[in-house]
Parts: sequence; C-alpha cells; structure tokens
Amino acid sequence: MDFEIVNRQILSPDIRRLEIRAPMIAAKVKAGQFVRICAEEGDNPVSLTVVDMDAGRGVITLIVHESSPSARKLGEMPINEMVYSILGPLGEASFVEKFGTIVCVATGPGIAQILPVARALKKTGNKLIGIIGARTKKELLLEAQMRLACHKIFVTTDDGSYERRGLATDLFRKLLIDLFPTKQVNKEEKIDRVYASGSVDMMETVCGLTRESGIATRVMIYPVMVDCAGMCGSCRIRVGGKTVLGCVDGPEFNGHDVDFQDLKIRMNAWEQV
Repeated sequence: MDFEIVNRQILSPDIRRLEIRAPMIAAKVKAGQFVRICAEEGDNPVSLTVVDMDAGRGVITLIVHESSPSARKLGEMPINEMVYSILGPLGEASFVEKFGTIVCVATGPGIAQILPVARALKKTGNKLIGIIGARTKKELLLEAQMRLACHKIFVTTDDGSYERRGLATDLFRKLLIDLFPTKQVNKEEKIDRVYASGSVDMMETVCGLTRESGIATRVMIYPVMVDCAGMCGSCRIRVGGKTVLGCVDGPEFNGHDVDFQDLKIRMNAWEQV
C-alpha cells in the first residue's frame, strides 16, 4: 500500500504536522491509538499518536517531534513523497463515556497525544477543561485545536512568553483549590475525572494531587517502543504491581497505579543509550 504525504506543516523549528494517506488505518483508528511508522526501509521505527483521522479522505494526521534521526528524516519528507511503512492502529483505545466534568492536563508533545482523547470526550457529552503548557510559546502545540476541543482552557509557559508564567501543575493545583474545593459539601460542580499526558514529572505530580482528592485519573505513557507488538519488551513499565507493556496494554493507564519511580529509571536509561 502507498502511504503518501498529502500535506505538511511546520509547527516549530523541530515539530511537523503530517497528513498521510492510510485509508485502512483512518477507517479503524480510535482516540488514544497510535501507529508505528518508518520513513525508509531499514530506519528505526517511530511511534506516533494519530492526532486526527478522516475516513472519507483516507488520511491520518501525525505530529512529528524531530527528536531522533528517524523522526527528523520523517519530518523533512516533502508532500507527495511515499512513506515506507505504517503499522496500525496500535494500542488500546481510550475508554470514553460520559463522566461529567473532565480536566485534561498536557505539556509539550503530550498535547498532541491528549487532543484526540479530548475531542472524543467532548463529543460524548462531557464538559472539558484544558490545561496546556510548554517551556516557551514556540513549543506550545495545537493550542487552537485544544481550544475547540475544550469548553474552557488555561495556557501557561515556563518562561512567561505567552499568557501565564509557570507550570501546568501549578495551574492544576490552583484549579483544585479555587474552582473545585474538595471539602465543600454542597458544591455545584466537581471534577469527575482527569487525563494527563506529558513529562513523567508532570503526570506524577497530577496523580499525587488527584489521589489526595479521590479523583479518578488516567495518564498516557509512551515509553520507548521498538516492535510495538509486545515482543521486544522495551516499553515495559510497572502498573498496579505488575509489569505491563506500553505498546499493547497502553498507552493509557490508571495513573494512581503507575510506579513513576520505576518509569523515571527506565526513561532515563533509554535517554543515555
């Protein structure tokens, strides 16, 4: 099958948005799932969330962060070029139903990962509050799309170059205290569920806050994946005291069950390879 790049957009110096023709994947993929893609034969595979899909056109949308040679090669491919291979949809789809008021917290590349889930949750009738953050305005991804996916959104940058200065976790903590006081008995509104995607530290902090408040929390974890079929074991993590695989059991997990200390060790080990 020919996987043709039909559109390419530069979002930042090292981030690209690609629309690729993949009709079979576009017809089946659900929110939260991803694909394994190789620009050329022999390249190391890159695992990317399917940010959007158009079954009518047979096109999927991917956000490529050029953080490795393989990802850089993919991001630099021009329109009308053919990608060597795409395997998908992979992973378990996000569990989407009407929960009530949901807060989606995402930073950096995690914004692209949480966007399709936010869209699906809003379509199901939930009230969506978004908190997105990045180090600088230039690294802030898909803000306009997140605004459309959420009923209300808060944006922050570490350096204060756009809207608020600070961390996404600071905004989330303030939201819990100011807007949804957990000790208020007859509150009119409450947070029913939280989704988080981004750095390990951010997700760990969010889960610590929601554990104290008794709020169900889902996190999206993307450890290093190689074969994406559950055979290589490169993406194994500890969840609920058991070893699971990010590629076939995830990428979405119960955040309160994740062993974040073990996850940090594994992520740091791969960064040093």
